[in-house]
Formats: sequence, structure tokens, C-alpha cells
Amino acid sequence: MIQGNEQTEIQPLKLGELGGAATRGQPWLERQLDLVRDIKVTVRASMGSAELTIAALFALREGDVVSLDRETDAPIDITLEGNLIARGQLVAAGDRFGLRITEILDPGKF
Repeated sequence: MIQGNEQTEIQPLKLGELGGAATRGQPWLERQLDLVRDIKVTVRASMGSAELTIAALFALREGDVVSLDRETDAPIDITLEGNLIARGQLVAAGDRFGLRITEILDPGKF
């Protein structure tokens, strides 16, 4: 900010060409991974979905089966914060369900 009768000399900024030196080294994410390494995110696995009327929903009883919109051998969608990032197969991991990753999607698409 110029106040009073002060005069500031303004000159054009001369920048050199950006050469290959700027692209050398590790990618930014690898260099900065420590900044985000411990941030928790939500990962979800989706086997499919079904559309029901409210009447059909309230008519469900123990033992009823709701058919999903996927085939039994279809891959499970794995989403990160709502974005599809991978697909996998449902497996048993001890006494829990687990996912074997079978495909990781192109990071440019999410």
C-alpha cells in the first residue's frame, strides 16, 4: 500500500523457463504422505441393492429373502467416501467377512 507522496518503482518480473528439474524426484503425494498417513477415511463394500415398496418393507419377516440386483459371482464394489475405487471378492476371514481386492480402478477416475 502506498501512502502519502511515496513513490514505489515497479519493474516487470523476469522468470526463467521451467525445465526438467521441476519434474525430478518423488511425486508430490509420495513426498507428502506423512501429512495424511493417519487420517481416517470411510471405506464401504457394497454387494448390491434392492428396491422395495414401504408395504413390502414392513411385510418382511424373519427368514424372508430380499433379492439384490447383482449376480452371485459379481464383484463387490469398494468405495472411498462414496467414490468407487476398487472391486473385490467376498471371502471368509476367520469369523468375519473380508474382501480380496481383484481390481483397483484408475486413480484418475476418482
